Amino acid sequence: MKRFFSFGIASLLAISMMTGCASDTAVSDKANAVTFDFKKSDAGFTPIYADYPNSEDVEDFYEFKYEYGKIPIDGAGNGIFISGNNHSGDLFMGYVKKLDGFAPERTYHFTVSFQLATDVEGGLVGIGGSPGESVTVKCGITQTQPMSTVDESEECAYYRLNIDAGLQSNAGKDMVVVGDMTKTENNHPGEYEFKEFQAEFDVATNILGEVYLIIGTDSGFEATTSYYLDDISVTWTEIAD
Repeated sequence: MKRFFSFGIASLLAISMMTGCASDTAVSDKANAVTFDFKKSDAGFTPIYADYPNSEDVEDFYEFKYEYGKIPIDGAGNGIFISGNNHSGDLFMGYVKKLDGFAPERTYHFTVSFQLATDVEGGLVGIGGSPGESVTVKCGITQTQPMSTVDESEECAYYRLNIDAGLQSNAGKDMVVVGDMTKTENNHPGEYEFKEFQAEFDVATNILGEVYLIIGTDSGFEATTSYYLDDISVTWTEIAD
């Protein structure tokens, strides 16, 4: 399992997103759909964390981890895993994927669906909030590449997203709320279960014919959250002028 250390997660992610284009899957507006099932690789999805302080050894202290591997559900295949310990009380974490091959500066209607594997029961009590209901699942598509950069305007410098993801259970201009981390069934404590989510967006591509998909969680639960993403699908239709 991979871990982030003190050389700065924002710098690592920026480098990864700029150099990882070879593993990205270009899409075609003729097909009008793309699905990532993660059978063979992470498909170029890049982890992203935000809303945590810029301090020494912070990534180790927050226990940032991510990996590509087997989802611990019977019959499930591989997926992308992410985890973090929310010491700041407002930790965002998730994955970003560039989608390209679209007409430049044209508006498309996108539909995103995905599965999230969670092991969190509903109705639990935790520090700052519950581990299920207080961890909000969000999704967005934006023409701006989502990145986490240091905001020096605050008294204590924090890593913040360069897009508007909203605050905890509230949506932002670039991301909508699609649910939370609670399992649909509470019959098997400690076991992972898939939840299905869907969202729709009208977004204009950038001058290169690109958009960026971002899926993540915004946490009010002040402890560790971990989950897997799988079967991420995006469909689109161009909106006539």
